[in-house]
Formats: sequence, C-alpha cells, structure tokens
Amino acid sequence: MLEFIKQGGPTIYPLLACSVIGLAVVLERLFYFFRIKNDNFRMFRKIEMMIAEGEITRAAHELKSERGPVAKIIAAGLAHYGQDRRVIEEHIRVAGEHEVHKLEKNLAILDIIASISPLLGLLGTVLGIIDSFNILSTTAGIAAPAQLSSGIAAALISTAVGLIIAIPAMLFYSYFVSIVDKNTKEMNKWSVELIDLLSYRGEKDVQI
Repeated sequence: MLEFIKQGGPTIYPLLACSVIGLAVVLERLFYFFRIKNDNFRMFRKIEMMIAEGEITRAAHELKSERGPVAKIIAAGLAHYGQDRRVIEEHIRVAGEHEVHKLEKNLAILDIIASISPLLGLLGTVLGIIDSFNILSTTAGIAAPAQLSSGIAAALISTAVGLIIAIPAMLFYSYFVSIVDKNTKEMNKWSVELIDLLSYRGEKDVQI
C-alpha cells in the first residue's frame, strides 16, 4: 500500500487528505440526517390537538423530545403564541434559516472535494508525463522501462485516485442536497399551517 502511494506522485498526498475529509463529512452528515428523521405529519397533528385544547405548555414540552427542523420551527412559533401574526412569522423565518444552515453544514466542503479531486488527479498526470519526458531527454530518447515506470505510474494512479474520490463525493453531495431540499419544503409547508393555526387560535383567545 505504501509503495502504491509512493508511485502516485506528489499529488497523491492531498488526494488522500481529501478522501479522509470527505469520508468524515459523509459519515457526519449521514448520522445527522438519520437523527433528525421524523414523522412530521404525526408530530404536527399531535401538537395541533394540544393547542386546540389550550395545553400550550404541554405542547412546548412535547416538542423538546422531538428532533428535526420542523420541530424546531414549531417550537419557535409556539414560543410566541398569542402574539401578532407578523411577530410569529418573523421568529419562524429566523428559526427556519438557522435550521437550513444546520442542514447544509459541511456540504460545501464535500462539493469542493468533488470538484478539486479530479483536478489534483489531472495535475498528477501532467507531472508524471513531464517526469517521463525528462527521463527520455536525459537518455537521448532511449530509456529502460523501469526508468519510465515511476512517471507513468504517477500519471495513471493519481488520475484514478482523483476519480475514485470525486465520484462518490459528488453522489453523496447530490443525495444530501436532495435531503436538504426535502426538509426545506417540509419546513415551508408546516410553517404556513403553523402560522395560520397560531394566528387563528390567538385571535380566538383574544375574542374570548
């Protein structure tokens, strides 16, 4: 394995660093998205029933045990129950932006790795070819296969490693972006229902 790495040329080391960082990001994001997976429909309807029964404190306490961005924006709206609709909307919007930021955490790093890895592999290819031409030039065009092997190996290995890193990184990046989009749509959907629910209940309580 060490010999393989040595044959890859100087660009193999940043490529290995990219692989380690990329793997860490993928594992962290998979764990995070697994933890926030939730049945938002069931949760919202349960909270809706509690609000209808006037059990606001119980609903807020119930949300503390729930995970996911939708639970956070419901908690943010519920914390300002009875206030003006615009106030509720603003706090839900701020909470939603914060949750989107958490959903997108480290995805930019994965995108960069997917973009830069093939370029590093290509750089290794160019350097390897340059080494091969240098060997040929110093031997008047006649060189033993062993003399050319290091340059050719660097050219091929670095390119292969760059693609091996970039392809899974791009696939996971696209997968994570789809999860972010799905959660964002869920937040938007339930935010609208929550604002209508809290505003209606607040106005009803004021009239009583």
